[in-house]
Amino acid sequence: MNIAIDIRCLMERELTGVGEYTFNLLKHLFELDNTNEYFLFYNSRQDVAKYIPKFPKNNIHYCAFHWPNKLLNLSMKFFKYPRLDLWLQKKHQAPPIDLFFFPNICSLNVSCQYFLTAHDLSFEFFPEFLSIKRRLWHGFVKPKKLFQNARRVIAVSKNTKQDLINRYQINPAKIQIVYSGLSMNYRILPAEDVRMKKIKQKYNLPKKFILFLGTIEPRKNLAGLISAFKIFNQEHSDYSLVIAGKIGWKYKVVLKSIQLDDKIRFVKFIKDSEKRYFYNLAAMFVYPSYYEGFGFPPLEAMACGCPVITSNNSSLSEICQEAAVLIDPCNINDLVQAMSFLTIKENAEYWRSLGLKKSKNFNWYKTAQELLLLLHKK
Repeated sequence: MNIAIDIRCLMERELTGVGEYTFNLLKHLFELDNTNEYFLFYNSRQDVAKYIPKFPKNNIHYCAFHWPNKLLNLSMKFFKYPRLDLWLQKKHQAPPIDLFFFPNICSLNVSCQYFLTAHDLSFEFFPEFLSIKRRLWHGFVKPKKLFQNARRVIAVSKNTKQDLINRYQINPAKIQIVYSGLSMNYRILPAEDVRMKKIKQKYNLPKKFILFLGTIEPRKNLAGLISAFKIFNQEHSDYSLVIAGKIGWKYKVVLKSIQLDDKIRFVKFIKDSEKRYFYNLAAMFVYPSYYEGFGFPPLEAMACGCPVITSNNSSLSEICQEAAVLIDPCNINDLVQAMSFLTIKENAEYWRSLGLKKSKNFNWYKTAQELLLLLHKK
């Protein structure tokens, strides 16, 4: 088969979310498959080739274009030109494309059949957590229509599949659940690891701290976490709270709250290669998000031996199940009690062991293998 893949999400210097998903999925897919021919499509007016991951195999072909992306999106939307699969054939002498894979909702226009990954429908359920720009963008691309026209929709969780059915009335038969994987970089590191000591010094991390790692935005419920920590800290003054992650929409509201307490530390976006050290150093990981389509951070923390507290909603309870202490993100006292619960050594060790076991169920090779089977399924 000749399979085209949209890799525009890999054009960034630092990958987050969909970019990490796409990179890891493709890396393992290409390791498994030597038969299909892959044509990797990306487009940018800027020179982004230096950021694009290199997959040096004979069956992988890069197809770069240099239109301004806004112009490309508008042209596909209003003039139905170009059709991306035919564009690849014409500009890069590619053979006829049998299938186009889009790892996230985007502006698209193709004449061939396509697969589309659904990560979540947070933009439908919590529009108040999005900027006006993002709301307009979702209105522009019309996700419901994209999912309805796809040959197959890949849902990253049962929760996302059910959301697609309930909200968009997508035929359940065309939705396939394929759980995301977990990088093997996330693992328990020895306490004497030199790099871990350097990370602790580099970021001046406290001796004993609770960790949040994720995008700094309202949907992650950081305001609730900060309020709960301040109550918790009255009886557990030896703990600090470290909030790490990329700055997102309305981050200033969160940062304003952080400045009110010297026991709360904010660390800006950290490299993917440094995350595992934070998880290894933390006493517990707290992720009280209002909604997630999958939720990588809790699993990453589990794989590093860090006990996890997370929400009992959306996909988080499905993915983590009994391996995390589940709380109601709208109940501050629930979160306070959970953090106090994990200060007890026996409790922390118990959930640590459950988390380690759970994290082993998620493997990118398994994810890639399931996708590969779907690509050939009629």
